[in-house]
Amino acid sequence: MTVNMLYAAALIDPLVQSNFHIVHSVRHAYPLHGHDFYEIFIVISGQCTHLINGDVQLLKEGDMVFIRPDDTHGYDLLEGKDCQFLNVNFYKEVVEGAFDYIGHAAFAQALRSPQLPPVIQLPGTDMEALMRKSEQIQLFNSTDKQKARTMARSFLSDALTHFFLHFRNDSTQALPQWFDQLLAQLQRKENFSAGLPRLRELTDRSDGHLNRVFKQYLRMTPTAYLNHLRLGHAKNLLLTTQLPIVDIAYDAGFDNLSHFYHLFKDAYGIAPGKIRNWQ
Repeated sequence: MTVNMLYAAALIDPLVQSNFHIVHSVRHAYPLHGHDFYEIFIVISGQCTHLINGDVQLLKEGDMVFIRPDDTHGYDLLEGKDCQFLNVNFYKEVVEGAFDYIGHAAFAQALRSPQLPPVIQLPGTDMEALMRKSEQIQLFNSTDKQKARTMARSFLSDALTHFFLHFRNDSTQALPQWFDQLLAQLQRKENFSAGLPRLRELTDRSDGHLNRVFKQYLRMTPTAYLNHLRLGHAKNLLLTTQLPIVDIAYDAGFDNLSHFYHLFKDAYGIAPGKIRNWQ
C-alpha cells in the first residue's frame, strides 16, 4: 500500500510555525500518510475510524489525538457515519521545546512512545475553547503572523495541559522517594554533564536496577535520560549565547562532536548550527 509523506517545509508557514484547518468529512481527509511534524486533531462532530500504525482507533466527538512524527495514519467512516475534525500541525522543534519547558520526562515519553497515539476526551467547554483559539490562528495567519504564532503556541500549551492532567490522573505509579531525589540531583548541570559515572556515584543501586526503574517510570534508559538533559542544556546555550558549537557540546558533556550533532538533530529535527536562526 502506498503511503504519502507530508513535510513541514511544504505545509507549515515558517513565520507561524503551525497551521490550522477543518476537515469536514473523512472523505476529504488525506489518504493514509506519514509526516515529519506533530499534529493535534479534535473530532468536533460525529465519529470515525482512525487507521493508525497498522491498527485502529474508534473516535467520537470530543476526542483529541496527539499524532507524532513518523506515525502513519488515515481515516474511514465508522459504521457508515462521518465526522468533522479540526487539525493543528506544529514543527517538531516547537513541540519538543514545549516538552522541555514542561520539564517532565515521563509525561513526554508517555506521549511519544506508545504504539498508538494518546487520545483523551475533552469536555464540551474545553473543546469549544480550543476551537476558538484555532480559529484565531487562521484569522491572524493572513493579517498578523506574529499573533498567529502566539495563538498557535497558546493552543499547544492548552492542549498539552489537557494531556498532562490526564496523564497525572491516570498515573497509578508514584515515583519511589529515592528515585525522585535522584532525578532532582540530575537536574544540576555538574551532574548530568558528568554522565553515567556521576549517576552511579549518586546512588547505591546497581546498573541493572537503575535500568529497570528508568524504563518503568520514564520509559527510557539512564543514558537516554542524561542525553535528554544534556541536549536541553545545549539548546538553551545555542539560543541564548554566541558560544561556539564545539564549546557548547563539551560543556553539556558530549566528548564526541559528531555524536552530539546526530543526537541533537534526532531530538529537535534541526542541526545545532541552524537552530539559532529558528527563533
